[in-house]
Amino acid sequence: MTTIISDELLSALIRLGFSQYEAQAYCALLQRSPLNGHEVGKLSNVPPSKIYETLQRLDAKGAVLLHRSEPVRYAAVPYAEVLSRMRERFEGDLELVNKGLSTLPATRELGLVWSLRERSAIITAFRSTIDSAKQTLFAAVWDEEMEPLRDAIEAASARGVDVHVAIYGMASLNGPRCYDLRECGESARRRLEGRRLSVAVADEQDAITAEFGVFPNEEAVLTNNPVVSLLAIEYVKADVMGRILINSMGPRAYEKALNSEVMQALLSAKTIRPLPQQRDAAQPASEKRKSAKETKPARSAAKPR
Repeated sequence: MTTIISDELLSALIRLGFSQYEAQAYCALLQRSPLNGHEVGKLSNVPPSKIYETLQRLDAKGAVLLHRSEPVRYAAVPYAEVLSRMRERFEGDLELVNKGLSTLPATRELGLVWSLRERSAIITAFRSTIDSAKQTLFAAVWDEEMEPLRDAIEAASARGVDVHVAIYGMASLNGPRCYDLRECGESARRRLEGRRLSVAVADEQDAITAEFGVFPNEEAVLTNNPVVSLLAIEYVKADVMGRILINSMGPRAYEKALNSEVMQALLSAKTIRPLPQQRDAAQPASEKRKSAKETKPARSAAKPR
């Protein structure tokens, strides 16, 4: 009879530094101890030619105990003790690496713009930008992205950073200066067919601008280009100032301005890229026929007799 280990558990143990044979032997010994080497190999399905080498490595890891009888017998060190030692060693190594890497000179060419895709990578980049702020932080954040960014933004304010956040929605923050732009957000969402533009700029230098929303691949650009960073800050300021001016105008004056020729010309200019199905619909008929012709299987030139 052999020990059955789930693929998930086996993979996790391998990620923690066990080889496949070590994981199998250790799990076998957790279930039955003590055992001699032959018995461990049989229970764990580790080949006889590999079992003693495997047990020696487990001994070096501090995961097994040896009873030097004839034959030698083995027992598993309780897993809680093994995991505790691994955790301490891992955290110690992380601290050592963190200190070592922090002393390396960091140089990055100024002005380059990097592209990011996939939501989790974009959120991580937002958090990294926010965490790097030492003096100022400007951000524009929607309700949908607030939760994964909340603690980073509040922590920046708590450490003395001058934080300004335009919030497109109902969310609130403790500490930063926040600006209620829920009405701007509603009109922007309608105007841009569901797209949401978010930004974060640290110390007027490092900036990330992201497009969330209707497209399958959410996108962002990350840069320390001072022109792009200034543009992102001015975007936040312009939206906030626009809201303040609208509130001070009153509804009648706002409707008059909104329906003016200049404003309508600006709003009618298309700034959204078409959805995939819209791009297909917009393809000229001649191109569609050409595309269909290219994809048709070629007919034989010879006529059937």
